[in-house]
This record gives sequence, C-alpha cells and structure tokens, in this order.
Amino acid sequence: MRHGRAKAARKTLQFYALNAGIQSPYKVILDGNFLVAAIRQKVPLYERLGKTLQKTDFTFYVTRSALDELASLPGDLFQQARQFGLDECEIIERFAIPGKKKKENNKVDDKDDTEEGEGESSSSSLGEPGDDIRHLVTEGNNRRGYLIGTQDEALSGVLRGLPYVPQLRLSRGVLLLEAPSAASRRQATSQERSKMMSGGGLATKEEKEMVAAVREKDRAVRKRKSEEARKAAAAGGAGSNDYDRRMKKKAKGPNPLSCRKSGKGSGGGDDGAGGEKKKRRRKGKSSGSTSK
Repeated sequence: MRHGRAKAARKTLQFYALNAGIQSPYKVILDGNFLVAAIRQKVPLYERLGKTLQKTDFTFYVTRSALDELASLPGDLFQQARQFGLDECEIIERFAIPGKKKKENNKVDDKDDTEEGEGESSSSSLGEPGDDIRHLVTEGNNRRGYLIGTQDEALSGVLRGLPYVPQLRLSRGVLLLEAPSAASRRQATSQERSKMMSGGGLATKEEKEMVAAVREKDRAVRKRKSEEARKAAAAGGAGSNDYDRRMKKKAKGPNPLSCRKSGKGSGGGDDGAGGEKKKRRRKGKSSGSTSK
C-alpha cells in the first residue's frame, strides 16, 4: 500500500474510532458483488485488508441471502465466490437480522397498505442481500461496528446517507477504504456540539440549567448594548457616550518624536547651533618665503 492511501486509511479509522467506537477487531460484511469482483481481479483479501486496517484483527461476514443469490447464478466465477463465503466468512442467518422478522410479519398482516408497498419497492431495488445489509447497519447508527464491502452503487448510495457506516470497495485490483460520508461528519459535529453544551457529558441537570441561564443573560446584555449603540448612532449625538468618543477620535498630526530631523539649521552664521560647519581652506606657503 502506498504512503498516501495508508495515511488516508489511518485517518478514516481514527475518525470512526473516536466518534463511533468502531475499533479492532473489525467486522467486515462482504456482499456477493464484492466477492465476485475479488475473485475476478484475483485480489488476496486477507493480505490487502490487513494492510488497509493497519495490521489489526478482523473477521469476514456474509449474509445467507448473498450466498443464496450466488448459488442461483450460473457460472464458475459465482460458485468460487460462494465457496469463499462458505469457507472464509461467518454466515449471518436471516433470523439474526434485526427488524427483518418484524417486517415479514407486517407483510403478511398488511398486504393492502400503501406504505407497505413503498417499502417493498425500495427493498426490491436493493434486492434481498442489500436490504439485509441495510437492516444490519441501520440499527443504532451501526452500533455493532460493521464495515461494508460492496461494489453495488445503489447500496453504496443508501449507506452513504447513514451515519458511521465505513465502506470498502475494489478499484482495478486496489482495495480502498472510503472517507467518512457527509452524514457521518454531520453526526460527529452534532455530537461535539452536544458535548460542549453539556460539559463533556459530566454536567448534572442543575449545572446545565445554570449554564443555560448564564448564557441567556449574557445574550440579553449584549443585545441591549448593541441596541443602545445603534440608537445613539442614529440620534447623532457627538460624544454622547464612550463608544462615540472612541469612534470619533482621530490623529491630529504626525508624532514629532518619530519624524526625521531637518538638515538645515535655524541660524545663518557659520557657528550657528544647528548650522553646518564650513571647512577651512589651508593656505600653503608662498614661493618668496621659501627662497628666503
């Protein structure tokens, strides 16, 4: 792995560790598209993913619906991908997916419900494997800390709208860890703001109410002062308050101590205090005196 990709992956893992608690050992769910792409491009997943995850422990997972989908497709490539899922991954059964059993019961009870029809159309667009992954990561903002490896653009678009769902994808044989999505960054910003408001989560209810009261009082004082300053400026009263005096105070002239002294003296004589001294011209001895 090149230095730039390793640095970006390290920053992404630090983001999820600090904000979502997603740490080693990592749980990586692979869908059928990702397995087929890895077999087609001959990517050693264990080696590449170990470098991407900074040589930490991880476990591969695959859903039962993804294995059934691969089994229904003809071709040796799909069977090799299914065999990799059976041999190297832990299988998530249908009954272990939260919300799926409840959804199936609702389908049986309310077949004529319009909202049920919309839910069926949205899940059918992703397919059963994609819908299972969506159920797994939706529970509690991905509280189980799954990393999703997928090549499905529709599923990736849905997962990017959910906070704290790291994604892995293959691009020309290179395993990439995507940067945190906009939904993840918004959720992290909201959490940081709530921590600041609650004193890091350690403040009691009385302390929170006291802080809110003090902030409301300060806000009212600042608003009152700004209103007074605006009214005074509109009235045009010069020097009516300290604010006006500060705003109207201007420099009247240059500082005489910082000015350069003039070269000309004040007097016209040679010996004047500020005048320049004239050089005396030395006269040489006459020729007559030398002959004598």
